[in-house]
Amino acid sequence: MKKIFRNIMTLMTIPFMLMTSACESMDDTNVDPTRMNTANAGSFLDPLIYGMGTYTWTRYNSWTFQLMQCLVTTNSTSGVGWFNISDTAGDGVWTNYYKWNTNAKAIYDEAVKVGDPNYQAIALTLRCWIFENTTDAFGDIPVQESCRGEEQLYYPKFESQTDVYRFIIDSLDVANSIYNLKKGLQFNTNGDKMYCSSGSDLQGILKWKKFTNSLRLRALLRVIDSKELGDLAKAELKKMLADPTTYPVFESNDDNAKVHISGIAPDEAPMTRPSDLSAYKSLSAFFIDRLQDWKDPRLEVFATQATNKDPQTGQEVTSFIGLPSGYDVEPTFTASSPNAANLATAPQDIQCLTYAEVLFIKAELAQRGLISDDAKLLYEKAVAAAITQWGVEVPDGYFDNGKAAYDGTLRRIMEQKFYALFFIDFQQWFEYNRTGYPDVPKGPGVDASLHMPYRFKYPAILQRMNREHYLEAVKSMGGDDFNTRLIWQKRPEL
Repeated sequence: MKKIFRNIMTLMTIPFMLMTSACESMDDTNVDPTRMNTANAGSFLDPLIYGMGTYTWTRYNSWTFQLMQCLVTTNSTSGVGWFNISDTAGDGVWTNYYKWNTNAKAIYDEAVKVGDPNYQAIALTLRCWIFENTTDAFGDIPVQESCRGEEQLYYPKFESQTDVYRFIIDSLDVANSIYNLKKGLQFNTNGDKMYCSSGSDLQGILKWKKFTNSLRLRALLRVIDSKELGDLAKAELKKMLADPTTYPVFESNDDNAKVHISGIAPDEAPMTRPSDLSAYKSLSAFFIDRLQDWKDPRLEVFATQATNKDPQTGQEVTSFIGLPSGYDVEPTFTASSPNAANLATAPQDIQCLTYAEVLFIKAELAQRGLISDDAKLLYEKAVAAAITQWGVEVPDGYFDNGKAAYDGTLRRIMEQKFYALFFIDFQQWFEYNRTGYPDVPKGPGVDASLHMPYRFKYPAILQRMNREHYLEAVKSMGGDDFNTRLIWQKRPEL
């Protein structure tokens, strides 16, 4: 029983821990000469990048897409889009994020052994990327004691959101300071999967450094209105943006943190059958109507046209049309579907953090008066980056349209940022919970007692296997339910 219990805890905390034989006398006979017996920092990097990238894509598709009312299901009115949330909705997120964070820790540990600062910096960046997504999805989480099963630390202590964010902010600062821009990635001879950096490609290392600092901008903005960290966030944001030499951030779409998927095994797309993207699903009127109002070229990238009969002429016509969110009676017309050819078919790029997002962060800071840059210009550059990222051009006169033009409000910035975060893990959900924008609809078919969740519930297994620290976290946060607010969330209840 003791061995079974230990294995359960190992699966919870470090799913990819290397297990050794219990019988010392079997060591020689268990050696496989065709497999490597040791790993270096580069061995863990590409599997982590691919694994996290594809997993975050699937979570957008299965969670964010419907929750944020971009997609409406046509075979059920009891799903995520109607705020019917399962208590286990976040279980896979918890397991996968800690699984890949274990890989990131392994990269860091191996890099420390050989004294390679670039792998250390990249590992810190990846750990912070995963930790931020985890704390934003759950709240208090294990950090310092996490992913340490090889030390027999199976019951990690949870840390407060404030401490988690301090760890993220400080660790990204350390990562930025230790990059060696004159040295490539010695173990990834063919280039890593994010920036193709190899031993001889130094441009990739600079892009990794930009990713580190751009991620730090995201983290600082996330907590900018929190009582606990707001002053620190404002000061650090000002310092970083005033010193681009020390803190380089994304400067074009070429810098985007993205995972390129070739579609050739083992580099396969996250969705095996692209047609599943649109099976019993249609895009929402909420999602489509704004793109039409803006006369936005991304509409044709994201959506297919639907065919319906014109009620006046009886002739079939094609158009972009969305379903109402949270409907109580299913509409009788055919609505536009997600464009699977552009969104779910390899080769494809899975975005993790983009140049457009960095520009929207700057635009918001300018709108708030925290930096002296022109908010209108930053907004327009952000929108342009978000559009051209999808391979289309900004139409002439796009910003002459009053519905697309900058109007000086945070609401307008967030309306456009919403589309810039399309298919990027949980970022639309997080930013909506931070600001309350855009105005996400709650349809007539949604039960009055159901609301947009602020977070996932902790996996139930934690209550059994790490109960002491689980209860400490619940007490710290004031509960473990979908309505438990996190320290940075300011949006009002729907």
